[in-house]
Amino acid sequence: MADLGDFQAQGRARLSIEGLWCPSCAAAVERKIRSMPGVIEVGVSFATTSATLKWDPAQLNLLDLAARVKKLGYRLVPPVNSRETLSRIDEQIQRLSIRLAVAVFFSVWIMAFSLVLYVNDGIGETTTGLVIACVIGALSLPVITFCAAPILVAGWRTLRMGIPGMDTLVSLGALSAFGISAWQLVEGRSDVYFDTAVMLITLLTLGRFIETRTLRQSSETLDALQSTIPESANRLDADGSVESVAASSVARGEIIRVAAGERIPLDGVLVDGSSHVDRAVLTGESYPLPVKQGDRVEAGCVNLLSPVSVRVEATVGERQIDQIGLRIAEAAGAKSETQRLADRFAGWLVPAALLAAMLTFVFVLVADHSLREAVLRALSVLVVACPCAMAMAIPVVYVASARQAARHHVLFRTPRAFEHLARARYLFFDKTGTLTEGKLSLTDVQIRSPDAGLDRHFVLQLVAAMEQDIAHPVALALVAAGKQSSGRELDVSCLNVERAERGVISQRSEWGRIVVGSAAFLMQQGIDCEVLDSATPETALTLQVELAIEGRWVASLTLEDRLHEDAREAIAWLQAQGIRCAIVSGDRLGAVQRVGALLGLQKEDLHAECTPQGKAEIVKAAGEGTVFVGDGINDGPALATAETGIAVASAVSAAMASASVVVREGGVSRVAAAVAFAQRARARMLQNIVFSMGYNALALSLAIIGAVPPLAAAVAMVLSSVTVIFNSTRPMHFDAGPIACDSTN
Repeated sequence: MADLGDFQAQGRARLSIEGLWCPSCAAAVERKIRSMPGVIEVGVSFATTSATLKWDPAQLNLLDLAARVKKLGYRLVPPVNSRETLSRIDEQIQRLSIRLAVAVFFSVWIMAFSLVLYVNDGIGETTTGLVIACVIGALSLPVITFCAAPILVAGWRTLRMGIPGMDTLVSLGALSAFGISAWQLVEGRSDVYFDTAVMLITLLTLGRFIETRTLRQSSETLDALQSTIPESANRLDADGSVESVAASSVARGEIIRVAAGERIPLDGVLVDGSSHVDRAVLTGESYPLPVKQGDRVEAGCVNLLSPVSVRVEATVGERQIDQIGLRIAEAAGAKSETQRLADRFAGWLVPAALLAAMLTFVFVLVADHSLREAVLRALSVLVVACPCAMAMAIPVVYVASARQAARHHVLFRTPRAFEHLARARYLFFDKTGTLTEGKLSLTDVQIRSPDAGLDRHFVLQLVAAMEQDIAHPVALALVAAGKQSSGRELDVSCLNVERAERGVISQRSEWGRIVVGSAAFLMQQGIDCEVLDSATPETALTLQVELAIEGRWVASLTLEDRLHEDAREAIAWLQAQGIRCAIVSGDRLGAVQRVGALLGLQKEDLHAECTPQGKAEIVKAAGEGTVFVGDGINDGPALATAETGIAVASAVSAAMASASVVVREGGVSRVAAAVAFAQRARARMLQNIVFSMGYNALALSLAIIGAVPPLAAAVAMVLSSVTVIFNSTRPMHFDAGPIACDSTN
């Protein structure tokens, strides 16, 4: 197990931080680290519970830094793997679930008893009223102690570091409300505000629960990414024997063997053999790439044809796919936090409320010479300043809107996805599997030599037999077509197939020499064959496979990757909303241009032959309001870099983990529906925030001048929260081009 000392000499590292509770906690830790001599750059991410750190080893000792961080209540530790991080987050979610359940349980009873005091004016002056107030106080103790413990600790830590946030404000408000109420009970009065304190704690705990659930996203991304790479490798020892070892134990310069059909575990250079590799994990395109001795291959790619030997040049942690994972995590951590608007408001409201409370206390004490009245008035200011409605302004909209969107097969994984997608101005699409179906299927069989006596069934059966057991998208499509062909089964056991780079050959069979491949491959074999031009929009997504028997071109098979039926209409609707649409693909320029022509996109919005990092850079260069829609692991960095990443229904698990919006069913039209949902949800979030700010500003002003007693302030706070809830849960109705939505259905 590594320790921090192992990273000392590197001067740069990404370390894990244990104990982060909220974005304000991350800001406090970052400020503490930044203040240390020798720190050059630092970025602490609540989203990934990590710190990206660059330092001068001569000036800074990591162990000293860890000790400073520990004094704040957090732990700076070596980086942990994604599964361990995921496990820790799950434990945090479980603890929050328990606290939230306890808070909700006691809140229900507290609100019921408090309602009795509110609606019966005379009961407050009786013994019964005092008893009810005492019962409310007793019921609030588990919430104020057990449920509020992490909020109070985080509030104190961030206040001490000079970065007060929602935790600080809620802590002050809850403790003030509890303190006023306890004092009132000691004085024999039933005017208590325990319900206000409990409500604040419950609502913020709910917000933290939602926020922590979204925190799993980055860890799920890395875990899904790592699951695509073999954990073991077949190492070739000096005596020529092959030993299966952990991939992490293989060093640079060692040789590994990769069998046909296996994924490559480590980056390196081929030193023996030749083959084709499927680089879909890195490029998104399943068309195979021929490789020979001296060519570089990457971890995660599939060796399709024959066994090869690879000299390792990048070990675990240094591989290209590891860098993709790191890029995803860093991009996710660099995003603004879910409740940045609310925290920003709380940031200036905390000092404003404290200053107002102190001025109110001094003014009343000087004017009325009443210590009790001065304390009550000052504490009332703190109570009324607590943004109860603000605490739920975004989480409640998120829960309600996400539930409504899920009914239409669109999953919003974070509240910020609603905010970002609603202001989208540039939408990038991956091509294969996103705008197109992403798989080849047979659409036509043409007999080129009618006098040869061949029929469609014979051609399909023969070609399928030739392509059997080849892990290649074209071969898989031809084999599938052969299985679906109805007719007499052929005896193809006599075929002895030889694989070549662009096709397959059977030198001897009962039908003679058989060649299957591209037109160029047939001509390479000395067979006259017409090269068909497939560059027109009408044949934009087609691929031609030729069949020759005994040197004679006898048939052509057309395979097609179809455009999604709803793609044109959805793109048109998005463009009508003022959103600029583009294609960013790892495929060839010609293929991208032809799909772009079918969709009516501008040439400058078509980007081809892009690497995963290249996709992310294109998205980043577009600035704000970016959305990326993809389905592959190679789309991960772009999905994380974009303000909003959308994974479509066919996406692999790593792409879904990287995305903040997931389309579970349907095509591009669901992307349009997601935009429409986001626009309405963000509007409601802003409405709630504006209302909450207005309420706090008005209530605070009235409390300062004594026009709002604490009881009235508590009632007004409840009403403001009810208003926010009602506005958040209203049904949504819209017609987003191909998708009409009525969330009441």
